[in-house]
Amino acid sequence: MGQQWDAQGYDAQFSFVTAYGDVLLGLLDAQPGERVLDIGCGTGHQAAVIAAAGAEVVGVDSDAAMLELARSEHPAVRFVHADAQDAAALHAAVGASPVDAVLSNAALHWMPEQDAVVAGIAAVLRPGGRLVVEMGGAGNVARNAEAIRAGRAAVGLDADVPLPWTFPTPGEQASRLERHGFVVRTLALIDRPTPLADGVTTSGWARMFGASLVADVPDSERDTFDAAVDAHAVQLGLDRRPDGAGGWWADYVRLRFTAALA
Repeated sequence: MGQQWDAQGYDAQFSFVTAYGDVLLGLLDAQPGERVLDIGCGTGHQAAVIAAAGAEVVGVDSDAAMLELARSEHPAVRFVHADAQDAAALHAAVGASPVDAVLSNAALHWMPEQDAVVAGIAAVLRPGGRLVVEMGGAGNVARNAEAIRAGRAAVGLDADVPLPWTFPTPGEQASRLERHGFVVRTLALIDRPTPLADGVTTSGWARMFGASLVADVPDSERDTFDAAVDAHAVQLGLDRRPDGAGGWWADYVRLRFTAALA
């Protein structure tokens, strides 16, 4: 089963995902009358900003709870339930006419079929159309993942389970884009130590973003699991931010790129 999201909790405690994505809106620079596709739109906040700029936007996401909240908060925006790894689903979402631009923030690393995603984007984007993406890159949340594995081991579960994310290197992603007809304009791997909200520890982060790694923890062992995750996270320094301030953080590494379809 894929990632299941707590949409309300996502907005309440992890709104930094959307906030850090605001820079992408500037890179996208959506113009009135343009058609824009937002892949992995989540609760729809960035799609709503694009729509407010006068563009025609459609947001797609594979999670029903995220889309339900997006529709309730942004009723003027069109949201479609679709898996971006399915080219036919993307085509159905945007309709017969190609889009002028595609945006994706913190979503593509949830999609293991990376080539299918890029090929699907190329199929719905007009020639010369632009692509603006930020996703997890190589090394992303390495310490968080290590802490989760320690928690699993502490309650007798397999610690060597596959992780649910795909974090490409800059070279891998540049080659992938070029294979599918894109000209890479910018591409950078960015270290972004990210503070968590007050009261959220690594185990809380794990429940939201590593749900598939937590789902098989028995209820009777949940407190033990959480304590083991956080104890290991403390050993890794995740309870004190790199700038010296107190507070929990996640070791994010982002891959940000812009490209144009040839």
